[in-house]
Amino acid sequence: MQEEVEQRTVTLIVNTAKLTERELQKAISKLLIQMKAERQHKSPKVKRGKMTVKQLAAQNRGMKSVEIPDDSVGSFKRIARKYGIDYAPFKVKGKDRYMIFFKASDEDAMLAAFQEFTDKKVVNRGKKPSVLAKLQKIKELVASIAPAKEKWRERER
Repeated sequence: MQEEVEQRTVTLIVNTAKLTERELQKAISKLLIQMKAERQHKSPKVKRGKMTVKQLAAQNRGMKSVEIPDDSVGSFKRIARKYGIDYAPFKVKGKDRYMIFFKASDEDAMLAAFQEFTDKKVVNRGKKPSVLAKLQKIKELVASIAPAKEKWRERER
């Protein structure tokens, strides 16, 4: 294969010495046709990460599913990307829930990812105070530190 490429290169170098405009156009068109043919022979890339249910089913590896709440989809996507899981989110009509389909071969990684996801959502939910609660504490702190301001109203006559 390598020897054939070298042979063509030498032939092209010899022919380019007598190169005209038409010959250059023919050579470039042949090169483009050959490049297109090589691209078509390459196998298509396998999609990774987030995809549609149809694309996931086309990989013929079996599918499993997990149901999660609607408001948690964004954080689940981050965790799934971290674990390298191929998944397909599907919104269940009439409910505020998503079905997450994944490859059956990714089941162990999915269990680890789902464990981390539930830890973040369920365990840490009560620990983090809301922004309004923080603001109220800061207001109380400022009120206790700063002396009360007196209002002076004077009328000039």
